[in-house]
Amino acid sequence: MGHKISEEENALLQRLKNDEKISKMRAFPHHGTITVFDHSLNVVMTSLRIANRLSLTKKQKENIIIGGMLHDFFLYDWHEGRIRKDGIHCWLHPKVALGNANSCFELNKQQKNIIRSHMFPATLLHPPTCREAWIVSAADKICAVKEYFGSAE
Repeated sequence: MGHKISEEENALLQRLKNDEKISKMRAFPHHGTITVFDHSLNVVMTSLRIANRLSLTKKQKENIIIGGMLHDFFLYDWHEGRIRKDGIHCWLHPKVALGNANSCFELNKQQKNIIRSHMFPATLLHPPTCREAWIVSAADKICAVKEYFGSAE
């Protein structure tokens, strides 16, 4: 991944990567050959690069790590039905991911906003309201493009 992170950031990221609930994301394909788990990890690392350039605080980076790992915590293969009976995946999954994350983890306001708003502007009624959410939303799009075109890290 080529990006240095602090020992504290790495410890948090390792805890999340090893969490059995989060590990379930390894089973679901996402962009091309990339799993939802690997995509989420790519988003976290890209977000941290941006956060370091903007001199975000330790707490803001913690929010990015948690929110970034959980932003696509929807736990289903969206390729099997992009149009679900309850809506279209593109617009629906941030709400599903937040519901799943809320039921498994204790999240703060910023982490919830990261998850719920990461598809902005596709989800116009749920815009990012903190710097961390804007960063993860941008990183998500950067990573998705790289992953679709085969240049993911």
